Amino acid sequence: MGRKIPAKKHHGVKDPVKQQAQRMKKLKTQINAPPTDPDDQPMPRSVARLFGLPEYEPKPKKQFKNKKQSSEVNEPKKPHVKGSSKNPVSSLQRLPGESGRSFSLRINSAIRTLNNDRTDDDYPVTDMQDDQDIKGTAMAERNERRARKRKKDAGRAAPGEQGEEKASRGQQLTLRKKAKKEKAAEESNLARAELSYERISFAKWRTRAHPHHQT
Repeated sequence: MGRKIPAKKHHGVKDPVKQQAQRMKKLKTQINAPPTDPDDQPMPRSVARLFGLPEYEPKPKKQFKNKKQSSEVNEPKKPHVKGSSKNPVSSLQRLPGESGRSFSLRINSAIRTLNNDRTDDDYPVTDMQDDQDIKGTAMAERNERRARKRKKDAGRAAPGEQGEEKASRGQQLTLRKKAKKEKAAEESNLARAELSYERISFAKWRTRAHPHHQT
């Protein structure tokens, strides 16, 4: 169960008659008070504006001169990018002919400049490189090594004096197997050609095979 909320305390005058007397004393000079000058009757402002009296016209607001506007008169107005804020990094645009990596590095440099302290401007650190710069340099060196290796392999596999290309190890093994099969087939054909076939009857074969059965 929650706590009991105390009632509001009345800190003013607790006697209503006395309070009303004090209030009427303050308004004595304002309620039913005669005008200070009976011949002067003030005119309401709504009536004065209706008739267009100059002394009752509203005063024009004072316009302050914008200091930034004078310095940016001759500068062309940059197009506003939808969804962008006052952050200067968001207003950066890709220059014509600029690669995507260069644009990304330029944005990273701008962000690093905004986030760095003032001490970095006074004492610049020259031996620190961006991670993307290091990665890009490593990738460039690796691509260069691969290109040199491909060029070297192409020079090794270039046609020689007889115009024949050097086969790889697997290709040489396949050629040797093929030559071996051709040689075996040629030897079997020669063996078949040397054989002579003689056509004899069954009676002659029986006589040759079983000479003791002759009659």
